[in-house]
Amino acid sequence: MKWRNYQFGELEFDEQHVLIFPDGIIGFEQCRRFILINDEDSQPFRWLVSLEDENLSFSLLDPRQFISDYDVSADQAELVTVLVVATLREEIKDSSVNLRSPIIIVNETRIGKQNILENEAYDLHHPIFVSPNQLVKG
Repeated sequence: MKWRNYQFGELEFDEQHVLIFPDGIIGFEQCRRFILINDEDSQPFRWLVSLEDENLSFSLLDPRQFISDYDVSADQAELVTVLVVATLREEIKDSSVNLRSPIIIVNETRIGKQNILENEAYDLHHPIFVSPNQLVKG
């Protein structure tokens, strides 16, 4: 199959790679079909690209890059892919990830959902980049 996306141009993919989000993504509930793109040029970011709106894609990161014990479903950890939405700003230091509303994809069924976690320890705007003077020395 082929799809045109504003960011990536023409994309070619197999139907078996389509992710279905029955409830959509928060704020974009009308979009339910996506593909996940691993673009070498933008690692470690991955991209969730809508197959219904050519202008819609979300930058995603692995939440364990920020919290090593990030856990939303420990009993099913090997059965799901967990990613968090990144908000990229012009001033890169202002970029953040939403740790409270992860994207969870069931690997076998390719069904996705954006969960809202009750755990207030997970920040809605966790900084992606930390300046060296903010690092804690042990």
